[in-house]
Amino acid sequence: MNDNHKFIAGLLLGALAGTALALYLNSEKGKQLLSDIQLNASGLKSDLDAGIDKVDESLQDMLNKARNLVAELEQKLGDEQTV
Repeated sequence: MNDNHKFIAGLLLGALAGTALALYLNSEKGKQLLSDIQLNASGLKSDLDAGIDKVDESLQDMLNKARNLVAELEQKLGDEQTV
């Protein structure tokens, strides 16, 4: 089989697969599948948004702790230099 035959066979196979997928997605089962996927994707997005908010809060908390630690160290360093 030469390259032209392989290309045409691949083109036909792709067209056949696309047609089969389109027919399935237009059936009741296909529409239900798409609906389920959309519902799950929406739930995942809200879970991801909540997780991102939680990570942001944790990072802000750690940053504030680090700033407080630096301020304490600066204070101790300043106290030691005056002694």
